[in-house]
Amino acid sequence: MEFSLGVTTNMPLKHSMKLLRIAEEKDFSRVFVGEDILSREIFTYLSIFANESRLPVASGILSPYVRSLVLIASGAAGLQLITNNKFTLGIGAGGITEVETLIGEAPCKANEVLRETAEVIRAIFRGEKVSYEGRKACLRGYSLRIKGVKVPEIYFGVRGRELLALAGEVADGVIFSTPRSYLKEALKIVKKSAEMHGKRFDEIKKILWNPVAFENSKRARVIVATMLVSTPEYILKSTGLAEEAIKIRKALEKSSYDKASELVSREALDEYCITGNIGDIKDDFEYLVKEGFQEFVISPITGDMNLSRW
Repeated sequence: MEFSLGVTTNMPLKHSMKLLRIAEEKDFSRVFVGEDILSREIFTYLSIFANESRLPVASGILSPYVRSLVLIASGAAGLQLITNNKFTLGIGAGGITEVETLIGEAPCKANEVLRETAEVIRAIFRGEKVSYEGRKACLRGYSLRIKGVKVPEIYFGVRGRELLALAGEVADGVIFSTPRSYLKEALKIVKKSAEMHGKRFDEIKKILWNPVAFENSKRARVIVATMLVSTPEYILKSTGLAEEAIKIRKALEKSSYDKASELVSREALDEYCITGNIGDIKDDFEYLVKEGFQEFVISPITGDMNLSRW
């Protein structure tokens, strides 16, 4: 069982650095930085962490909908240089509401966009002169000027059936962030797809990044609200949270995070969060290891959550 620190780019860097020092003391495996695309720039954030810490860093996740593939490649190459090739590139569609704010439409054709991103990034890092035209790339003989860096491992942060199947086929690892009652099904989808494409399931890294909360805090409810609205409808229906998600989405469309957090039910909090006292949470992790998860991202989201207790 591995533990890693999870922070997001909307967190003040000073606070994140304090958490980073504790994570180092506790021998956490690495640091995942999640992108709030309406806040700080993720590659800058990751570079500071990479310079200041001995822990490997990973994006978890960044969205190819809001930046070019060349920018992703050059940013990842810089981080590979800083970290001695220990950077992991985690990608996903990103939050629906946030992406729509920046590009004027909801992220669509995610299957094609994520496949294309992985294929093009790997080709660039292999040193090829890349000519490619797709949904997110139009390159004419592009090659990476930074030399001596390895192809980074690419993880997918995804939820729906098609994207989980794509992850099993294409990704080196999967960052799961989904309702508890759906986790078994999600693992099965990835496993089936991996085996269909000649990959060994045990070689795909399985990471769980669900919020950990010791209390029913506003911060926890805001995070659950954003997770709810980016969850595929068929999953929401299976959990009985579809109607709740509709109301929350309307609140978020008006940028009313306070209202959205008030609409999050206890049932939704339990589905999306790992909750309880420290003993309950550790027991939960032991159970999830038996289910097949290898690494857990701990993201302190409540005021009383002292990371040093881990």
